Amino acid sequence: MIKGLYRRLALVLFIVFLSLGAVLFWVYDNASHQLQQETAQKLHLNLASYLVSDIALYPGDELNSENVKEAFNTVMRLDPGTELYVVGLDGKVLEYKAPHEKIINHHIDLAPVKTFISNKEFKLTLGVDPRSNKKKAFSAAPILNANGEMLAYLYIIIQGEVYDDAASLINANKTWLISLSIITAALAFLLLSALLLFYKLTRPLVELKREVAAFEKSGFKEQLNANGALQAGDQDGDELQALRGSFYRMGNTIVDQISYLRKHDKTRREFLAHVSHDLRTPLAGMRAYLETLQLRGDDLSEADRHDFLDKALLTNHKLTGMIDELFELARLEHGQVDVNPELTRLSDLLSDLYASLSGLASNKGVHLAVDMQNEEINAFVDVARLDRVFQNLVGNAILYTPAGGTVTIRVQEQDDLQVLVAIEDTGQGIAEEDLPYVFEPYFRSTNGQQAYHKGKGLGLAIASKLLALHESELKVESELGKGTRFEFKLPAS
Repeated sequence: MIKGLYRRLALVLFIVFLSLGAVLFWVYDNASHQLQQETAQKLHLNLASYLVSDIALYPGDELNSENVKEAFNTVMRLDPGTELYVVGLDGKVLEYKAPHEKIINHHIDLAPVKTFISNKEFKLTLGVDPRSNKKKAFSAAPILNANGEMLAYLYIIIQGEVYDDAASLINANKTWLISLSIITAALAFLLLSALLLFYKLTRPLVELKREVAAFEKSGFKEQLNANGALQAGDQDGDELQALRGSFYRMGNTIVDQISYLRKHDKTRREFLAHVSHDLRTPLAGMRAYLETLQLRGDDLSEADRHDFLDKALLTNHKLTGMIDELFELARLEHGQVDVNPELTRLSDLLSDLYASLSGLASNKGVHLAVDMQNEEINAFVDVARLDRVFQNLVGNAILYTPAGGTVTIRVQEQDDLQVLVAIEDTGQGIAEEDLPYVFEPYFRSTNGQQAYHKGKGLGLAIASKLLALHESELKVESELGKGTRFEFKLPAS
């Protein structure tokens, strides 16, 4: 089997040109032969008429054999290529000058003869050659008696057997070879030109094939670096350059996606390890309190028993909250959460939020502030879902802001009938390389490891998905050491 695109194209091209050469030669040979016949018939158009008018082939009502032979000898001496026949009205060949065994057809079709005689304008008409059964150019004329009655036809084959023999000899020696040589040379030139063109066209594909193989061999780990020529060709070059540019972009996208999946998988595994630890720790604590009550309950004072029960209940609440978050994220990811928007005054929602989180902020020494242009600002939202968003975003901001810092909630009406909401903090910030991943489930910024025990990496993912249900996008800006800003927009009506 022939391998390689260029070799297959070359083979196909060679076969095509070989076939084309055969077709061209056949067309040339037939066209040349037809032109010769047309020329010969036009030159001898009235030959039969002249002979009939000059020589009395039928002095009476019977054929004069002597006159016929004399006419045949005269014409064939002057033009050896011609063959003369007298044909009856029924198409039977009555008289000819040739050995009897050379006559193949003793009857000919008179339709071409009648067409030739009736034509007022010249048009190539071919008739049967009695000697070869081939269609050839001829001249014909009716033979009339003294009373004007038609007795027979004078039928002259212009290019007879002698002409065929001479033409075959000449073609074999010179003309045919010259024609074949010219056609072969032209086809060879075209073939070489086409092969060179195919080589130039397929070379970029061969190079691209090597690059694809090398990229696959690397395990899709290394970024592909397109050179300047490729980048320019991608915009201004041909389709092959555009294909190569597309491959580079696709390859780099694959590398990025694989890198992302590996990092995401690592984050997921780390999250599961920490969640397992976070679940095990409160369970172990709750178990310790309950076992103590079971084993030493009678020895403990009433106050100690209540203290142990309160601690076990508090641990249970924390554990329940953690499990609820996991289930909430699962429902959001599977599209099992609906929203019921209604026109809501945001100042009321933020007042409740401030009341619920001000204690947490105060305990951490963080100042919690609300900056709202107009307390009458309304938004079309699901109150419960939006409150969950605020709880997660503001709670996270307080969590990662050190004592003495500030967390600010800003609400501002915009001209496009939307409300811009921003939560800003002066906390530790998020590393730039982590920003694309902060809304992914299980992810926590690498610079926040010291606070890992405080969060589970689900709050931002849940907030982002809840806002998506409101057809809003949660955005983030951050700078290490200066703080973070989350913002989103809500429909004003």
